[in-house]
Amino acid sequence: MDLDDIIPDTYVKSVYDIDYVKLYDNNIKFALFDVDCTILPFDDRKVTDELADLFNHIKCIGILPGLYSSGSYKRVEPVARRLNVNFISGAKKPFSGDFVLVNNILFNGVSTPKMTMMVGDSFYLDMIFAKRLGLYKVMVDAIKGGDKLKTLANDVVQTTAYSFISRDKFTYGKYYTGERG
Repeated sequence: MDLDDIIPDTYVKSVYDIDYVKLYDNNIKFALFDVDCTILPFDDRKVTDELADLFNHIKCIGILPGLYSSGSYKRVEPVARRLNVNFISGAKKPFSGDFVLVNNILFNGVSTPKMTMMVGDSFYLDMIFAKRLGLYKVMVDAIKGGDKLKTLANDVVQTTAYSFISRDKFTYGKYYTGERG
C-alpha cells in the first residue's frame, strides 16, 4: 500500500463539520464511525444530546450510520444504544475484518464499498482500514480528553504515520472537503 492511499478523501475538523448532504448526493448511503477520539474522547461513554441529534440528522438525510470500533463491547454498546445504531466492537483495525462482515452486521447486507464511508481520526487505524475495504475515507481531528495515556499513545502513532506523508499532498490541520482526484 502506497502512503498516498491513506490520505483522506475528505478532511474536516470534526464530525459536525462533515457535509453529509453532499456525500449523500455523491451516493454515500452508509457510514462507519470510529468511536474513540472520533465521536467521543477515549473511554467516554457519555453521548451528548448534540451527538445524538447529529446521528438523527444523518439518518434523516438518508445515510445509515453504524459504529466500528476496536473498543470493547462494554465501552461501545452503550454508545450504540444511545445513538440507536448497529455496532461492531473489538474490531482490531486496521487489518482485521472484511466488508461482507461489516455489511451484514451493520447494514443488513445492502451496502457496497463505494456507497460506504469510514469516519475516523487515525491514519493508521481508520484510513488504512477504509482503503483496505475500498471505502470513502473521511478524517477528523482527534477529540482530546479521556484517558491521557491512551490519548498520548494515539498521538504518537498518528504523528509517526503523518511524518511519512508528503506535505504537498496532505497537511494535517488544513481543512478541506470534497473528493480527491
